[in-house]
Amino acid sequence: MMAATHAAFAVLCYYVIAYFARLPIDSLMVLTFLIIGSLLPDIDHPRTFFIQQLYLFKHSKRLGKFVMHRGILHSILATLIATAVVWVIAVSYHLETLAVMCFFLGFISHLAIDSLNPAGIRWLQPFSKAKIKGEIRTGSALEKFLFVVIIVAISAIVYTVHPEWFSIFWE
Repeated sequence: MMAATHAAFAVLCYYVIAYFARLPIDSLMVLTFLIIGSLLPDIDHPRTFFIQQLYLFKHSKRLGKFVMHRGILHSILATLIATAVVWVIAVSYHLETLAVMCFFLGFISHLAIDSLNPAGIRWLQPFSKAKIKGEIRTGSALEKFLFVVIIVAISAIVYTVHPEWFSIFWE
């Protein structure tokens, strides 16, 4: 899936949880950790968002020589290791626990939506070769439609929580 779809799906997942758990939907730190978590698994791809946008990740191009795309970085094991690293960093900087949970949610949402792609992913690698896959090709009309549906759903949730944010459309 494209980076925008990953980020939007992660936001939707969080907003659904936040709506029912009465968590903040406008915390910049929470949303930042969520988006980073949703994009990080693709750091093994040479055209990933991080590689194209941030010079900090310029050396991650080399990662592709050692790790295949949708390989070990697209697994529960990688999710747990990355979240543990983020948790240690968050504790060191006295960041909110919710931010770490959002990183985890972003990472897991990435795996979930990549499971809809024909290439699929192996959630349990290196322990299992079982693959979950679907029919939505990256960049296809179906993915673009899914993206629009996700944005509409996000908008509906935001409208129910903060209708005043939509006042610019009514005045």
